Amino acid sequence: MKGDNMTLQQCRYLTEISKQNSITKAASALYITQPSISKAIRNLEDELGITILDRTNKGVIFTKEGTELLFYAKMLIEQAESTVYHFNKQKAADLTKFSISSQHYGFAVEALANLMNYLDDMKYEITLREGKSTDVIEDVHTNRSILGILSITNLSHDFFERYFISKSLIFTPLISLKQHVFLRKEHPLAQLNSITLEQLKHYPYLTYHKDDVPLYFAEESVNINAVSKLVYLRDRGAMNNLLANTNSYNIGSGCINKNYMNSNIICIPLKGPNIIKLGLVRRYDVLLPKEISTYIDFLKIALSKSAPKDA
Repeated sequence: MKGDNMTLQQCRYLTEISKQNSITKAASALYITQPSISKAIRNLEDELGITILDRTNKGVIFTKEGTELLFYAKMLIEQAESTVYHFNKQKAADLTKFSISSQHYGFAVEALANLMNYLDDMKYEITLREGKSTDVIEDVHTNRSILGILSITNLSHDFFERYFISKSLIFTPLISLKQHVFLRKEHPLAQLNSITLEQLKHYPYLTYHKDDVPLYFAEESVNINAVSKLVYLRDRGAMNNLLANTNSYNIGSGCINKNYMNSNIICIPLKGPNIIKLGLVRRYDVLLPKEISTYIDFLKIALSKSAPKDA
């Protein structure tokens, strides 16, 4: 051997020539010129002191030594690709990746913003899915999301206990709150200390829960059939804009995150024994990674900041 400078590029040239049975076709497949690939092969023959190819009128044929070299060339390429795959796999393993599902809560978004700042030096891919309670439960049950954030009413507590068990889920309450009415500061009812459902019946009601068939799954305790003006929404931004600019209302937790809700929206307690529990849902058999535990810490902080004063 006259040299030890055989390159992966030369190995790839050899394997492509063996596929095409032609230097010209190999050059075309590799997007290089025919003289370039011919020169590379001649250089390799000079370095190794062997003849790799016999050139005939019908194309090229690998010599005995050339065939032996082709075997090693293929092996070197496989080892190189294996090495690249190994380290790319290691890099992928360094990626923090998870999904969280939540009902439409500003504090869930605020907690995510704080987590993003906390993970600033890390690679991550995070998905926050906002949806109805049925969406949240199904996402966690099917492992689409590792954690769910939702509320249950005092009226549906027993139902949910059985339902969560049937889905292999655990519900961990974070806070109990009276239901509140969200409306704008200029709303005719905005000066009241508490509001009844009877007082709200002539105003447009905004809700996310059109597709929740069982009433158990609704966050609010409103009889949809008794509402004369009803608007169904899917987007929290649309909810905020309509509440802030019309005499509509929504019923929920009473949590207001100043950075994630229109400043013209206020909340007033709904009169009656209407209590909701806000909490976390996860599978029995799933261990939460440290990043999720950190998110939960941020969630508790955001929730305590946004909870109504009468909580």
